[in-house]
Order: sequence, then C-alpha cells, then structure tokens
Amino acid sequence: MKTPSYLHLILGIALIGLEACEGNKNSKNDSEPTPSIQTSSDSKAEESSSSVASGPVSKSELLDWLPMNHAGFTREKNPSTEYGDLPRVQVRYVHDENPQKRFTLDVLDGKGPLVVAVNGMIKANLGEEYDEPLLDGYAKVYVSNGIKAFERHTPADGKAFLQYALDQRFYFDFQGEQMSPDIFWEFQKILDPISLSQ
Repeated sequence: MKTPSYLHLILGIALIGLEACEGNKNSKNDSEPTPSIQTSSDSKAEESSSSVASGPVSKSELLDWLPMNHAGFTREKNPSTEYGDLPRVQVRYVHDENPQKRFTLDVLDGKGPLVVAVNGMIKANLGEEYDEPLLDGYAKVYVSNGIKAFERHTPADGKAFLQYALDQRFYFDFQGEQMSPDIFWEFQKILDPISLSQ
C-alpha cells in the first residue's frame, strides 16, 4: 500500500542530494540539452515547450497564484516557504464555517533543482493504476478529467489525500482532515499552472 509518508521519504532524500550537488549541477546546465516533453497534440506541445524554456516559478509567484478563498475555504496567512531556494510552497486552508475541516496543499515546480524529485514522485506514486479497498476506506491511482492521480480516503478518521502532476513538472499534494477528496478536485479545476510557466 502506498502512503503519503512514502512521498515525503522520496522527496526528503531527493532534496538532500540535490542541495548537495546544486552548485555542480549549475555549471553543467549550459551544456546539457533540455529534455523534451511528449504530448499528444500540437497545442500541448507548444505549451510544454514554453514551460521547458522558462525557469522555475518563484515562491512569490506560486503564492500569488494560489487562491485566498475557494469552495468555502480560506487560506491561512502564514504559508510555509522554508525550502531554501527550491520552488516549493505549502499553504493551509480552513473551512469558513467548520474549522475542523482543513487541508494543506504542497506545490512543487519540477523545473530546475526539483526535477529529479518530481520525476521520482510521479514514478513512485502515480505509476500503475489500481484500486485497493482498505478496512476503513480506499486507496487508488486512476485517471480523472485527464489527470492521473493518487487518492486515498479513510472516512472513519476523516483523512483525505490527493496527489497528481501536471505537465510532467508541477506536483500537487493535498492532505486534509474531516473531509473527502472531492474538495481537492474543486481546487484542481482552478489551479492551471500553464499561466505560471509562460
């Protein structure tokens, strides 16, 4: 069974390794070709090539892009950006009427130093599709609205998780309490990172 703690282990190992070799990697970037992203249509290919050509999105751009209010939830004022120079932010949302309903959203831009970590998480968490019943809920990897996602829900303790990647670059990790993953999909509908990567 795959759990979100597996994601954190992979990310932690990758980040430690990347920070140690960041200076070495920067000197090699000029000579290495940029990997191409395979897409199924010409319009997607144009969008992908523009995101490949751009650098990683800054933390301030990510924070400005994430909504302050949506679907009855409000973002808390103090986001977590303590990740050095890495293009990653974590924000918390709390339900306006029921503060016990809350979730964190961790967004990573895989362009630049996080490319290895994001690719590793995509392979580890979003590999083969499956649907696994649990004693108190379910865990599955499936495709919804053209997005391959890992979803886990245990109604007995109110825990919900959703992880997915877009454009083989942006990785989203939702972790909620006293809610179902449906609210995460409501946020997914408005979180289109194409505008960020142009």
